[in-house]
Amino acid sequence: MPTYHARYACEWVVASEEGKCLGMPGTRDLVVVGGSAGGVEALVRFVSDLPTDLPATVLVGLHLSREVRSMLPGLLARRSKISVVPAADGLVLVPGQVVVGVPDRHLLVVEDQVVLGRGARENGHRPSHDAMLRSAALLRGPRTVGVVLTGLLDDGSAGLTCVERYGGCCVVQDPADAAFPDMPRNALRAVPDAAQVPLSALTDEVVRMVNGEPAASPEVDPEQHQNDLSELASALGVNNRLPDGSVVGVPSPFACPSCHGVLNHVPDDILRYRCRTGHAWSAEALIAQQDRSVEEALWAALRALEERADLADRLATRSTSGGRDWSAHHYESRRDDARKSAEVLRHVLTQTTERSVPDEPSA
Repeated sequence: MPTYHARYACEWVVASEEGKCLGMPGTRDLVVVGGSAGGVEALVRFVSDLPTDLPATVLVGLHLSREVRSMLPGLLARRSKISVVPAADGLVLVPGQVVVGVPDRHLLVVEDQVVLGRGARENGHRPSHDAMLRSAALLRGPRTVGVVLTGLLDDGSAGLTCVERYGGCCVVQDPADAAFPDMPRNALRAVPDAAQVPLSALTDEVVRMVNGEPAASPEVDPEQHQNDLSELASALGVNNRLPDGSVVGVPSPFACPSCHGVLNHVPDDILRYRCRTGHAWSAEALIAQQDRSVEEALWAALRALEERADLADRLATRSTSGGRDWSAHHYESRRDDARKSAEVLRHVLTQTTERSVPDEPSA
């Protein structure tokens, strides 16, 4: 286990006893930015506008496939006026630097260092924006500026509520300006007081917040604080048990799509779930994953039906050749039933069904 995790465990104990975040008065010196679909273009625009004298570190997260090597650090470096580096365990956070997350690791902070968490995925993602934002909020409190950009579903919403809970500033790209408005729209539903700005003004707004005076660290309900720390521990890949030995939340009737364990309902303003091994799901991400699971099951059923029809056809042909007319008729009947069922199932699977969440009616 990396020594950074051990250092974090000591800070966790201190935070648990104090019941408040570890952020100290000073400047807002940590900016955390998360995006997904359409996020490359948004990040390039955001980073290219950062000033050379930025007195903060910028953490950048993008949903990345673990099968590919990320080209994002090089892409951002070519457009940035300040240093851009890929995240690495133990990397010290310094002002005027952009740290870019890497595939298949949560981008987290421990005091003044980067930790690449190997914990369970959140909303099906690693890196997860919720985990990244939660980490920054817990360790830097009011010194944090959290930013959610374009993307699908709602990763980042729960993390942004954590930034707000610990006194940080929240900024969301205007959904009308986003290539994919789901993530910004859901983030604004979760944190209605977040600054909502178009991409063209986003960097200026973030710089204004960085140069502002942070508020004092707010007092957070001790039970909520313990829950937040436990969720951060899940991302780090360490023991995520609460002090009484339990796990966050109460059992729900739902199973985790990743490990099939029981999902606990996490007490939060956002409807969220987490299993005992650490996989976390918002309700929206969970239903999207269930849709994929159902589709996968239906394709498997279609394959089985087509194989059954083919096998029954071969048995019918063999029976006819052997003069077993009754058996031939029996297998032909089974073949025809399987083909009819397969045809119905294929029709269901190949229909184009638009799945969207309707906008809430205006007051």
